[in-house]
Amino acid sequence: MPRTSARPLPPHIRRISERRRELGLTQEDVARIAGFSTSLMAKIERGAVDPRTLSVQYLLGLARALGLPLSEVLGQEVAGDDLGPALFRIPVYASWEEAAASRPASSAYLTPEELPRGADVERLAYLSLPGKWLVSLDLPFPLSGKVWVLAELRPLFQAGAIYLGRVGQHTAFFTDASLHRPRLALYPLDPGLPVLWLEEERPEVLGLVRGWKALI
Repeated sequence: MPRTSARPLPPHIRRISERRRELGLTQEDVARIAGFSTSLMAKIERGAVDPRTLSVQYLLGLARALGLPLSEVLGQEVAGDDLGPALFRIPVYASWEEAAASRPASSAYLTPEELPRGADVERLAYLSLPGKWLVSLDLPFPLSGKVWVLAELRPLFQAGAIYLGRVGQHTAFFTDASLHRPRLALYPLDPGLPVLWLEEERPEVLGLVRGWKALI
């Protein structure tokens, strides 16, 4: 018998898949943000599970992850379905050279609630450690294992802050306190870089660290 063609997906299922791709998210990304498994997300996109059958928690998680009103996720009108703006896409850079050239290695996403207060969203970026960075040893985030440092890439100064800066051809992370010491020591995270001991010279501040997260 001739093979029959697959039944076309309903418009609201196609919209979910299209929206995920518009945001540059994988199925795993959406599932993690929404709070359910990647396998469930795959079933939703291929039409094996209709979002209308999801629990309220999963349904709201899916809508918020995609920045879509419930009406679009369900394919039917829902009163008061606007759950707020979509996620903010944040570039991830492995080096300052990538950041200066606006060539991100990948992207990450922040919800409106996760945005640092007062930050310019257009200047936010994650900087991946370890890498070709120098650091002062009084940083509050771990220097072993993989860490993403959220920085606002413009010269801002705050008491007690952590900065991204440049010394010659080298880029470094250092604390505001370290700038006021007679001697500033910067140590490499890459074995090919030197240790820098600064007496009178101080790094040029390139950015303000707004947060960080250690990756498993």
